[in-house]
Amino acid sequence: MNILFLEGDMSRAGGTEKMTVWLANELSKKFNVHIISLHFSKDKVFFPLLNSVNHTILKNGNMLNQIFQIHHYIKQHKIDRVINVDTGMGIFGVLAALFTKARVITWEHSNFHNNWNSRIFPYLRKFAAKFSNKMVVLSEKDKQNYLLNIHHCKDVTVIPNPMSEYGGAYDINCKTILSAGLLCEIKRFDRIIPIAKEVFAKHPDWSWIICGDGDERANLEKIISENNLNGKVILAGTVTNIAKFYKNSAMFVLTSQTEGLPMVLLEAKAHKLPIVSFDIQTGPSDIIRDNQNGFLVEPYNIEEMAEKINLLIENEDLRIQFSNNTILDIEKFSQERIIEQWINLL
Repeated sequence: MNILFLEGDMSRAGGTEKMTVWLANELSKKFNVHIISLHFSKDKVFFPLLNSVNHTILKNGNMLNQIFQIHHYIKQHKIDRVINVDTGMGIFGVLAALFTKARVITWEHSNFHNNWNSRIFPYLRKFAAKFSNKMVVLSEKDKQNYLLNIHHCKDVTVIPNPMSEYGGAYDINCKTILSAGLLCEIKRFDRIIPIAKEVFAKHPDWSWIICGDGDERANLEKIISENNLNGKVILAGTVTNIAKFYKNSAMFVLTSQTEGLPMVLLEAKAHKLPIVSFDIQTGPSDIIRDNQNGFLVEPYNIEEMAEKINLLIENEDLRIQFSNNTILDIEKFSQERIIEQWINLL
């Protein structure tokens, strides 16, 4: 089988790109796998691809021109399955596959209600859901979102993101809180600042590291400085050794406005970290068992979030209990199980 992934820009360092590389590498052990990037903003693919995966960057052009380029690629390489990486790519894959034998899968990486503050995106999502041969979403909640909100929605299959290898020792002596992700508006890292002020008022010997980069960095630097949190809330930028940060942290905190199934929470779980997260519509509640291995906080309740973080800081036994309980549900996110689901779907 010849499989083609369509992706916006494989030089980015986001969770979407990380999952695309993981799946492409795994599938290349059994199938012929290709990836097309519509654009390329940096000099290389951020996450390493196996040599068995063919990566191509489209020539610059308007949407119609790029669709014709993809159509030619599908015919030239006898592609059997096209995987649109995220719903915004649906229009490219569906139209490019016309008059070929390729079947089209659209892979949702966020959730039905996240439109990236775009008026056009809801129409792109609806197009993908109606005209792809299959939709893949990350959670049962989001499957219901699609089935309830889009008439004549194509088959919707739930395949979650996988965890990395589980294990390692939890260091109870760490005094670092960790957050990570693309520094963009919907991740709402700005909420960390008022939470941190409350936490550090009681625990000045602790610090908070945020890994990642993006358009919001300058704004975050400004807010951190205005609140006299320089050296306490630290922007680490894009890191290639994220595992080191998980290993040297006491807990992970998520403050996002919206998520699909956050890779950062699965990575925190794999490193046995207690997690505190806002209980947004999809994602955190699929990974966290409230009061067993983390806390699910009322969305955007700054005071409650600070209270839960302080509770973990002040109670070492609770942190150890939550860390030990990260083993709950790991089979649901095992790499072997998820690659098997993908192969069966393909």
